[in-house]
Amino acid sequence: MQLLWDLQAIDAGLDGIRDTQESFAPKLDNIKEDIVLLSGAEAEYKSELATKEVERRDLRDKVEQLKGLIAQSKEKIAQIANNKEYFAVLKELEHNQKQLERQELELAGLVEEIDSIKEQIAENDKDMAAKNEEMAIEEKAISTKVATLERKIKSGERGRQTKTKGLEQAFMRRYLRIRKRYKNAVVAVENGTCLGCNVNVPPQVYIDLLKGQEMMSCPNCQRIMVNRAEAEVEKKK
Repeated sequence: MQLLWDLQAIDAGLDGIRDTQESFAPKLDNIKEDIVLLSGAEAEYKSELATKEVERRDLRDKVEQLKGLIAQSKEKIAQIANNKEYFAVLKELEHNQKQLERQELELAGLVEEIDSIKEQIAENDKDMAAKNEEMAIEEKAISTKVATLERKIKSGERGRQTKTKGLEQAFMRRYLRIRKRYKNAVVAVENGTCLGCNVNVPPQVYIDLLKGQEMMSCPNCQRIMVNRAEAEVEKKK
């Protein structure tokens, strides 16, 4: 039974190491998620910027077109001889000048929007660079930790093989079957109480356990039982 007790200690250690390895993934996943979000934001910013740039080019064309019309109107006014044509051209000139003022104001506002988007892109790029750097640092740190843990696993596996060589296959199969349900397939019994389920075992069962002549299972939880006193002695060796 002591071999099973020792084997369980090794398996528990290996489980802990593997749990530690698995805990690394969420850290990287969180950083990757941030990078994906930042990449999405960058794509949106650039798409919006491209749209605004097209709008700015169109507005600039309209502004230049209006300036050309205004210049033409001013030339016409200087050459007009009759009042009717003069007032018609003057009205057209005033209309185009007002249009020009509105378009220039709109263009100025659009330029501010474009500058703001560019600032957001720059800030997003800075955040992206920081996250990529964080990812690289975390991956390097985790790689080092994983290498250390892998060495511990290999060492644990070697110790496990040594212990299993001295076990009967029937005991091993039983141990593995119980461990699918309980992490602690082997439990100590103290003063007649199974420390796995905290239920008192029948007196005769406890007496037989103390004799140590055969594998005993808890009648309640079916875990393999060992004498607490013997287990503590072995643990101190």
